[in-house]
Amino acid sequence: MTSVAKPFPRLLPLAFFLAVGAFAWWRVSDNTADNDLWGHVLYGQRMLALGHVEKSDPFSWTAGGAPWLNHEVLAEAALGAAHRIAGGTGLWLLAVGAAAATLGLALREARRVVHEPGAGAAAAALLAVSTNAIALGFSARPQLFTMFALVVQLGLMRRLYAGRRWPLLALPALSLVWINTHGGVLAGLLLLAVAAVATLLQRALPRGLTRLLVSAAPRRAAAWFAAALVLCAAAALVTPWGAASLRWLVASVGYLRPEITEWRPTPLDPAHALFWFTAAVSVVAWFLSRRERPAWEAAVLAVLLVMAARHQRHLPLFGLANLVLTPPHLLDLLRRLRPHAAGLVAAAESAAGRVVLSVLLLAGAAAALGASVRAPRERPWSIEVERDQFPCAALRFLEEHPVDGNLLVFFDWGQQALWALPRNPVSFDGRLDTVYSRALIDAHWRFYRGEPVDPAVLDLARAEVALLPTSGAAVPRLRAAGWTLVYTDPLASVLVRTAGLAPAGLARPVRGGPEAVRGREPFPDAPSARARPDGS
Repeated sequence: MTSVAKPFPRLLPLAFFLAVGAFAWWRVSDNTADNDLWGHVLYGQRMLALGHVEKSDPFSWTAGGAPWLNHEVLAEAALGAAHRIAGGTGLWLLAVGAAAATLGLALREARRVVHEPGAGAAAAALLAVSTNAIALGFSARPQLFTMFALVVQLGLMRRLYAGRRWPLLALPALSLVWINTHGGVLAGLLLLAVAAVATLLQRALPRGLTRLLVSAAPRRAAAWFAAALVLCAAAALVTPWGAASLRWLVASVGYLRPEITEWRPTPLDPAHALFWFTAAVSVVAWFLSRRERPAWEAAVLAVLLVMAARHQRHLPLFGLANLVLTPPHLLDLLRRLRPHAAGLVAAAESAAGRVVLSVLLLAGAAAALGASVRAPRERPWSIEVERDQFPCAALRFLEEHPVDGNLLVFFDWGQQALWALPRNPVSFDGRLDTVYSRALIDAHWRFYRGEPVDPAVLDLARAEVALLPTSGAAVPRLRAAGWTLVYTDPLASVLVRTAGLAPAGLARPVRGGPEAVRGREPFPDAPSARARPDGS
């Protein structure tokens, strides 16, 4: 038995860390385009070309010239620059690089308070079961920067709580960059407020009521958290729009978006089983831990868990915070459970057990690495567009048979249409209430469902061409109103308001078969025509 174990004393740990790393790589290196990617790149490139931030809408016929509160200007400048330099590959490298930096920093923070054998393994194990949720935040979009900023803020909060004062300068600097990069800064401000309140309550309540749940807090910790919150909130007022950015973010919290999947509650289903399992194990680890349990850390995790349960969009925030704060308690829990699983542990630590587990883990690592470069990924080192999700064939038809004029477009495809059809102002796109009124947004959802809309809000008579889901209710409604179908495939249909607008030479609609929605195509490497300063 020992003759096999001694030559390979580190084989099992090495296999374990390789398997976790390979699985994390497979998930965070996903290269599919997000609905808004075309827009983020376009806005960033226009900003870089113009040399200033656009504050009114240049793209829409329903809201043209309306105020545009584009609160993600720094992120879009980074995305636009990455695309200018290396096209779709540059965008993928930016996303993967941000993911690596974020996870690396999170794992380092996870081990900062525990320097003993097993700490790294506990953190890696938590990463393994959290990766599916965390990876949702690492597509090429401004959320990348919120993921990184959250981990940085948690580290700074730990140091502030430990008595260091320099985070009182670092935290506002972080907020200043964060507010101009992504709206997730609001979560950062919320967590500072939660930390201040939790620490204050801990100090105010009798120790007998709190000692079973949390550890004693430094005397002035609540005051330092409150000071940091005030300074960060002041820094968040420094934007191209002044305080309006922060006011808009606060108002947007209460704006329900049930039509968008990531704003729906996280269901109890097999697809989210790992998230709920991770949450349950983490709660148990915190309750049973014998290590120091700062009240602010417990409160931050509780708030983020509630946010993740309410909105799938917040799953990565909880996953990252949990990865930073929970590993010490998970390690303590595993050590307490070890005597109760003595037989299983002995089998795993035997020579045969080590070899079998190592082989299985290495096989899993190989499978994950293989999956990261195999189908459905066709160009794994660049951003790809899924043809069954985006109307690539329909847009190609419109590029080859242009129909100038106002475009009625499905929400998910609005920013792709902005990129591909520079002569077609759109009716609606992913910018939502940063530019469109709530009434106009609601009118579009009603239109997509085939319901009547108020012409004073959305005047369909002003539209000349439509790009809509083939299976939706809007297509038959427009056809009943006299619109002419000129292209259709299993995903998307193109209609024109009058037969006179139909492309010349088309006697009947062009019909795309299953091949129109099969496979993927590369995200365009060339900038959109709208990216030029004189584009419109």
